[in-house]
Amino acid sequence: MRCCFYLFFDSLSSLYVISAMFGLFQGGIVPSYAIIVREAMPASQAATRLGIVIFASVFGMSFGGWVSGVIFDATGSYAAAFTNGLAWNALNIAIVVGLLVRARGNSAKAETGVAATLRAN
Repeated sequence: MRCCFYLFFDSLSSLYVISAMFGLFQGGIVPSYAIIVREAMPASQAATRLGIVIFASVFGMSFGGWVSGVIFDATGSYAAAFTNGLAWNALNIAIVVGLLVRARGNSAKAETGVAATLRAN
């Protein structure tokens, strides 16, 4: 979504401003991974899981940029590269939704288990 800002401006100064905004946004997202992992994982696994998450994030960002360049070189158009990016983002959204559904299901089961334990006592 942030890349859409580039479509509306054509000067060098606007390129710098939008790039700075993009960097600030990204700088806010990556540190939040530590908070998410801390909330979702046991403390004994947090360091390993955080390393895996950050590695996957950095790898995905670098590989995605490289593959988009390869696609552009092969097709001569950004349309296929953007389509590739959209497809990977759709996969990411599907994974996130699946994890949310799974977490809510586990949370509902845990609440049911707690209620049964309280009734038994």
